[in-house]
Amino acid sequence: MGRAIVVSGTPGTGKTSVSKLLAKRLDGIHLELSRIVEDEGLWLGRDEERGGTLVVDAEKLADYLRARISGSEDIFIVDTHYGELVPPELVDHVFVLRLEPCTLWKRLEARGWPSSKVRENVEAEILGVCSIEARSVFGEKVCDIDTTGKDAKSVVEEILSILEGLEECGVLDWLEIIGPEALDVLAQGSSCTPAKHRS
Repeated sequence: MGRAIVVSGTPGTGKTSVSKLLAKRLDGIHLELSRIVEDEGLWLGRDEERGGTLVVDAEKLADYLRARISGSEDIFIVDTHYGELVPPELVDHVFVLRLEPCTLWKRLEARGWPSSKVRENVEAEILGVCSIEARSVFGEKVCDIDTTGKDAKSVVEEILSILEGLEECGVLDWLEIIGPEALDVLAQGSSCTPAKHRS
């Protein structure tokens, strides 16, 4: 049976770069779920309030992944911000990439996203939505990885160390790590200053 390693996280945290490199290092197959959902028609409609983003058909996506992964000898690196939709029986590990909130704001704004969409995603990052949702489905298989100030190669090395049992999984809480400054980002917007981690 094939096995999947899910790389999840808020948009802008580096999922695709990390996933592609991790797939290369593990001689695995990179699956970018947002592209698969669109290409395979695994969606129900568009959410116009969120800029016309696709509403995923969770059942069809799960069926697609079971058909693609089950029975295969390959390792699949599943690149997605909705990792909780991947069937749990297919998953060995989930790595949720996290990014300091002000840095994330500036990165998403540089993509030309409207401020409302940037704010929504930064708020989700501060609150750890992707991490919480992943843990509700995958439990102890989930590891948070802080990507702040790191390139994809460094993040992949950290993931490989965890897979090899050389490092332990962690849980990241921005409100605990950098304090109230995390929430200040929502008020300051693009004028925010990246917060330094508390020691």
